[in-house]
Amino acid sequence: MSTKRSRLALGRADNVAADVWQRIRAISHNPTAMAAFHQIAQDTGLPLAPLRALLVVPLDEPIRMRELAKRLGCDNSYVTSLVDALERRGLAVREQHPTDRRIKVVVLTDEGRDLTRRAQLADTTPPESFAALTATELATLRDLLRKLALDED
Repeated sequence: MSTKRSRLALGRADNVAADVWQRIRAISHNPTAMAAFHQIAQDTGLPLAPLRALLVVPLDEPIRMRELAKRLGCDNSYVTSLVDALERRGLAVREQHPTDRRIKVVVLTDEGRDLTRRAQLADTTPPESFAALTATELATLRDLLRKLALDED
């Protein structure tokens, strides 16, 4: 294939990739799909940032502050403000790590676990538009998305 032809083919592939990405983002950012999660924020009065932090907090075990920052992809100092907000609402507490007093861990309270379950369910429930796909199509889509996310699974 000539260089000009391969650039043209690559350009088409880029356009297709851009179209696919745009469609994925449209689905994942659709207000209807996000409504349940936003409803939790409205019901609780908890800002979205600390509520999103609950999406990566384990339900039944402590998490180190640094690990929480890593999971959220943010600075340690930002996690402090998120945990402050969770503590003010009685959703989590900071405790010393059992074997290293220098390390702080975040532990959910009973109320925090209940809200975390609710938030995680709202975040992982697919939009109704997924009903348009057959089981085979859903499995194919899952497999293709797994292929793109090589660092996961």
